[in-house]
Amino acid sequence: MTINSIKVFGERHCGTNAIGYFAGKNFNLKFQRYDFLGWKHRLAPKKNEWSKFNVQSCLFIFCMRNPYSWVKAMHREPYYDQYPKIKDLSLENFIQFSIEDYENCIAMWNQKNDSYFRMSNETPNSIIINVEDFHADQVRFHSKIADILNRHDMPFIKMNNYVNGRGRHEELDISTSLEIPKLDKKLIRIINSSLSEEIMKKCHYELLF
Repeated sequence: MTINSIKVFGERHCGTNAIGYFAGKNFNLKFQRYDFLGWKHRLAPKKNEWSKFNVQSCLFIFCMRNPYSWVKAMHREPYYDQYPKIKDLSLENFIQFSIEDYENCIAMWNQKNDSYFRMSNETPNSIIINVEDFHADQVRFHSKIADILNRHDMPFIKMNNYVNGRGRHEELDISTSLEIPKLDKKLIRIINSSLSEEIMKKCHYELLF
């Protein structure tokens, strides 16, 4: 069956908008939205849910980001309306604060990324993309998607702008945002105390010490 659509999953600040836009634009694919397996930032659905949908014609894209830069981005803008004062927390307190149904944001990072690996292995058409690698070499990911779709005739259209849920922003530089921040040893210990080494290895990220 021909793949004619994409469904993107990934946590906030993990490039879901940019990568989804890139794939849709380069390969003329329909963007599946909330009525197709729900919120893109959710825990990935299990087989008893996604099997009720036409997944054969959909490419699932799972976006991931290094937790050390991700937690800084989340602290700056957590997109969490349930507790508006979360933006007033220090980074140290934010890292340890309960969010959604998770003990803290690092536990959320672990569990959601683990669910993306699980669903990627279960579904017929999928690709996992680290947002840092995507922005470093978009041609490589164009080629990977072309291989999955068996569509090597599509021209490469580079994604030059910073894209988030509010649109494209020519004045913002994504490469600076994706850099691993300089964190003090106490913050690194707090992050690492909740961080899954297994998921880090699967994502090809290295622990800080």
